[in-house]
Amino acid sequence: MTRLLLLCSLSTLSIFSFGQSQFYVGLKGGIDGCFYQYNAAATNSYVIGGINSTTKLTSRGPAIPAVIELIYSIGKFRVGYQFEYERILTTAYSYKTYNSAYSISDTTINNPNITQHFFCHNLLIEYQLYTNKKFKIVPDLSFGYFHGVSAATEAPYDFSSLNQNRFKIGMAMNFEYQLGQVSVVATPHYGLVPIKSIYDPNQKGYMHFIGLHIGVRIGCIKVQDPNAPAAKKKKKKEYVNPEDDDN
Repeated sequence: MTRLLLLCSLSTLSIFSFGQSQFYVGLKGGIDGCFYQYNAAATNSYVIGGINSTTKLTSRGPAIPAVIELIYSIGKFRVGYQFEYERILTTAYSYKTYNSAYSISDTTINNPNITQHFFCHNLLIEYQLYTNKKFKIVPDLSFGYFHGVSAATEAPYDFSSLNQNRFKIGMAMNFEYQLGQVSVVATPHYGLVPIKSIYDPNQKGYMHFIGLHIGVRIGCIKVQDPNAPAAKKKKKKEYVNPEDDDN
């Protein structure tokens, strides 16, 4: 799947290769919130007190992101590759067992040994919605393939080996302020990650990322504006023979 995303990115780049272009490298950090809801047991899979029941697992907490971007632009359109890492800091989960009528039990489990690392390879598509001399507003869409680990006694399923769905979709708004070949970027964003167990299709849920990324984008290719006036060439000073003046 990762190779497929890279192939799509390269194919799109080749379409734009005949026009005037710019290449960017981006680095971002920031703060995110991770919100998780998961059906931990199949509906009507077991009985508590004579009532058919199911269990939902929920968690919420901060995450620390790190993002690397390779972006190719032509005109107002951009396409590129984005590597996204999230260190999810949540160490507490709530289990709610219920039926269709009411909640039967609600338990919170704290485990300081929970470690969650989320990795995602994204295809990035952007459009420069607003541009002036220094400032740009650039919305983007991303489509990604994720993997990672979640290790603890009561943690959610391992991202890599136990999830049937391995894709992520996201949207963001980039606010860029340009200083020469470097742009300072602030990016509010939202990401949706569907989760489904390989072994039981009724065990499924969603993970949501929402937050703010801040970083820089560096223009690696300086593009000359075709509308800029051409530089005037200095005329060579003609040599005048002083003997000709005497004549």
